[in-house]
Amino acid sequence: LGIFAPPIGMMYVAQIRWAGAYLLIALIIGVVGEFYLRETAIAGAIQILFALTCATHAYRLAARYSDEEPRPTYSRWYALLGTAIGLFSVAFGVRAFLVEPFRFPSGSMLPTIPLRAHLIVQKWGYGNYGTYSLNLFHTSISAPLSRGDIIIFEFPPDRSLHYAKRLIGLPGDKIAYRAKRLSVNGTPISLRQGGDYFDSKALAYTQTFTESLMGVEYSVLIENDAFPNIPTALSFPFHEKCVYDADGVTCDVPVGHYFTMGDNRDNSNDSRMWGFVPADHIIGKVLYILP
Repeated sequence: LGIFAPPIGMMYVAQIRWAGAYLLIALIIGVVGEFYLRETAIAGAIQILFALTCATHAYRLAARYSDEEPRPTYSRWYALLGTAIGLFSVAFGVRAFLVEPFRFPSGSMLPTIPLRAHLIVQKWGYGNYGTYSLNLFHTSISAPLSRGDIIIFEFPPDRSLHYAKRLIGLPGDKIAYRAKRLSVNGTPISLRQGGDYFDSKALAYTQTFTESLMGVEYSVLIENDAFPNIPTALSFPFHEKCVYDADGVTCDVPVGHYFTMGDNRDNSNDSRMWGFVPADHIIGKVLYILP
């Protein structure tokens, strides 16, 4: 127990205070490992050291426990099992229904989301509940969605993949991205030039612009020498609602669907290529971005 579930191991040897301390340490290690040391040898070494320390500590405490001293109720097997189930249920419930961390592996949302950044996503109110690749159930969206939000959703061509993009069009909107300028319902979106962004992967500078979408401001990358047309558009549901030409694309967003784009406009696989995001594919809205 000390190796596989340190707090439970301390409860078994009748040390409830130590159980609380090890639970707190385990939470800290979990957060640090998830956001800063994930997929590194250091993270694995810390977890192994923590487990061995707890197991050794529990063994020494058990050796000093008097055979004549009655065992408290919380150290009995049924209490340990109930505690383990309770802790798992709380952790699972938070991830499935409230907030969940995601890791963003691509550069399609540069400069807003750095490569391999961590995203904290609000899930409550968006109707797509589940975690660890387990879908529990779906309900209709009850939380607000606004143009300019960054959303996490199941990739329409392959729902096992999760994408993060900026929400550009709501149901019923007419979205046009032509000559690298965005317009919504016939209104051109304000765009002003910013500084240069250095892409450490490509070892090149890209021009940044500040886009103001219905009062929401954010930075986008636009390559002046990239072609404005969409040469790789795929066949998708409601494809007939989009018109492609040499200058770009114009789409009428169907009911129950959304239009998304990446902030790295010339290097983003988004609704311009594979179409609209159905409402039941949306997982949640990004609350925080952690580099």
